[in-house]
Amino acid sequence: MPEDLDNLAFCFFKLFAQYEYALKAMQYARSGVGGQAEPEWDRFSNEIGLLVMDEANGELLDAISYLFDHPPKKQILKDGVLFWQSVETAERSPQILFSHIRRVRNNLYHGGKFNGRWFDPDRSEELISKSLLILRALQEKHDDLAEAIHGNHGEKAGSSKTRLHYERKVQLWELKSSPKK
Repeated sequence: MPEDLDNLAFCFFKLFAQYEYALKAMQYARSGVGGQAEPEWDRFSNEIGLLVMDEANGELLDAISYLFDHPPKKQILKDGVLFWQSVETAERSPQILFSHIRRVRNNLYHGGKFNGRWFDPDRSEELISKSLLILRALQEKHDDLAEAIHGNHGEKAGSSKTRLHYERKVQLWELKSSPKK
């Protein structure tokens, strides 16, 4: 199971990263501390994420229900000791659903679920696979999101903003990779 779980986690991380890019490309972003672009997950969830909850059935409904009924725990530090705190909420909204998916990512990324070996691999697999299923389902339901995930947002219309952003990235890369004198 650990190798399968490693592959599942990789697929989840990859799609989650593509989502973060897509949100910013679709103008679901704000300026964070220091001016860095941060995705606006709450606004995105309320405006687009709700599509995944509309008419959900079968596996998708099961995945959504699982995350609401068994949300990922929050890792906290109390008196210098790490603990897992249950997250209880009666609210079943797109914003809460995507908050749970973000917590799955945060727990994985920040080392809360893996430290050389998987902690509670069965639960980890459930949380990751359900979150991945939901992200994939929403991607299928929203064409602009799917385009942005694949890096094509705005390019169909020849967006000068997208072109300028790309050209700046290329220039920065060339500056960073040029030999230093």
